[in-house]
Amino acid sequence: MPEYKTPTAAQQVAEDERTEVGPVKPPYTGPKWLEHVPGHSPSVLGVILHLIALGLSILPSLAGLGPFWSFVMLMGGVLVVARELRATGEAHPLISWIPASFHPPYVPAVYTALAVAFVLPLLELSPLPLLWMGGTALLVRDQWDKVFAGPEGYAQLFDPRALTRGPRLLALVGVGVCVLALFFTWMPPPRMPVSYLGPPSYGPLRGQNVPRPTTDVVYGGLGQVALGGYSLPVAPTVEVALLGLLVLLMLRPEVDRPEWLRFVPAGVTVIALTWALVNLRLEVGPIAFLVGVVPLGIVAVFQALGREEFIPPLPEDRYESEEASEGGDEASEQSWPVDSADDITARDEDLPG
Repeated sequence: MPEYKTPTAAQQVAEDERTEVGPVKPPYTGPKWLEHVPGHSPSVLGVILHLIALGLSILPSLAGLGPFWSFVMLMGGVLVVARELRATGEAHPLISWIPASFHPPYVPAVYTALAVAFVLPLLELSPLPLLWMGGTALLVRDQWDKVFAGPEGYAQLFDPRALTRGPRLLALVGVGVCVLALFFTWMPPPRMPVSYLGPPSYGPLRGQNVPRPTTDVVYGGLGQVALGGYSLPVAPTVEVALLGLLVLLMLRPEVDRPEWLRFVPAGVTVIALTWALVNLRLEVGPIAFLVGVVPLGIVAVFQALGREEFIPPLPEDRYESEEASEGGDEASEQSWPVDSADDITARDEDLPG
């Protein structure tokens, strides 16, 4: 019969390591559509939809944000995903190396605001805007309670009703007109080349202005279409600047801000005006855009001067001086002696006859 040997400490540790089982995760009890999403976060799913939309925007036939804003949204989406996974305790080798200081609370707030702003440039008849709007809706729904609402949320810094008072109402109207003008035609389609057929000897029977047939009659003119404002270069940047101007004007008065911030509306107006003049043509879009820039210029002047109303209120010391002067006039009127009935009778008796 073989002799039983007591296992040594090293053998016992090795055996325990082989049989040790990691911590079992609790079963997922959330929504079914988030079961296989990393971190079970709606924001992560929204970023994934945005990345798919950005990938589709590479196709020439679909709308896009341009290289700069595509890169910004790509980097912002990575930071949002890293923040969400770190909050849920999950680690991913692709983004776990990003330090927490790279994604403070304002990162998802800015990313969500940009996602909302870029809904308009991506509107077209394709699956791309559906993907973008779906991802944006998920982000707004998830991030509203995390970074916007609450006493410490960023929504407490803004008052949307401020846009309905004083010169700021002009800014709301001007930005609305400018954004709407970007949907109209800015560049007409190029004209088809024409040729003159027949020798001059044909006289009045010579055909003129006859379209020259292309090599492919069916698909030859598909690329020659009118361009809207959002199809022009730098259009997304102009739209972000205009919407950012409204956000700036919604800041509450008690929010601390640097002194130079009151000159930002003037800078936005100059950028929008310059871009419109560069792309100016006798079309509905540029003309309507210039009409919308006019009230923005008025608001920029008021903001640069530090005025919040069309008619500035009178200072309090002026009211006090006016009240003091009115009180002095009343006192001077009362300083005259009042004639009594006896004095009047005495003067009447002294009169002759």
